[in-house]
Amino acid sequence: MNKDYDINVSFDDIYLFVLIVRHKGISSAAQCSGLQRSKVSRRLQELEKALGYQLLIRTTRAIELTQQGKWLYEQASSPINTLVDASRLMKEQHLTPKGTLKVAIPPALGMTEIFSKLIERYMAEYTEVKLEIEHHVQSLDLRRKSVDLQILPSYLEPLHDDYVQQRLIQIPYSMVTSPDYLEQHGHPENVAELNQFHLLASRFNKSLLPHGLNYQLFSDDLNLLFRLALSGKGIALLPSLLIEDSISRGELVEVLPRTSFTDLTITLVYPTPSYLPEKTRAMVKLFRETFS
Repeated sequence: MNKDYDINVSFDDIYLFVLIVRHKGISSAAQCSGLQRSKVSRRLQELEKALGYQLLIRTTRAIELTQQGKWLYEQASSPINTLVDASRLMKEQHLTPKGTLKVAIPPALGMTEIFSKLIERYMAEYTEVKLEIEHHVQSLDLRRKSVDLQILPSYLEPLHDDYVQQRLIQIPYSMVTSPDYLEQHGHPENVAELNQFHLLASRFNKSLLPHGLNYQLFSDDLNLLFRLALSGKGIALLPSLLIEDSISRGELVEVLPRTSFTDLTITLVYPTPSYLPEKTRAMVKLFRETFS
């Protein structure tokens, strides 16, 4: 391309031109933009030179748009207003907890009282944030799925190495069933004898059990496993947080020592901290305080 026709226009200069017109003068535009008047005037001249047209007629008292300047202002002012409003909104959402926060959690945590209280506290403190809680049993691409935070069990790795990973808590598990089931089917003495009973398990707690066990029912619905254990349909391995009250009331009985199983470690995963809006930072802080 001929160098004479190579137009090199700075969008910053167009923005300054819009400010000059909007504030009716170079001095006012300089004050608004935080620049020296001479610099604003020079950049206007550079814009006119790059475009090949005079945009403003300067007088001692005011400015007057040329025909080309009027056309450029009409074309540029609306998109710039839109961009300024969008950037302001993004900044506000970054600094103030607002908008929608999407959190992905395993079913094992979602059914616990400690998580419910955490969510209640967040909703009470940050009323302008809308929460979306999803149950997932696999690692997610947080950016692609627009998920702000995910809780992962220790045996699942985040999809990207640049995600922040923070270990939250180890959740103990208990092998439980109803007293009626034990009365009818007997009591297993060790983990190996579980094959002789109706074993109820999920994908998460399956990783805590030896390989080769047979399952009467396999489901990621912990509420279903909990109800089946209560109704005497089998022996279930469930997070202790979920069943403590039922054990204390005698509705469920531990059939093997908790030391027979490895605790499940859960990890908080989120994108690089420098890109976290305040709504996400607030939730991360609350998770840390709750599970510290």
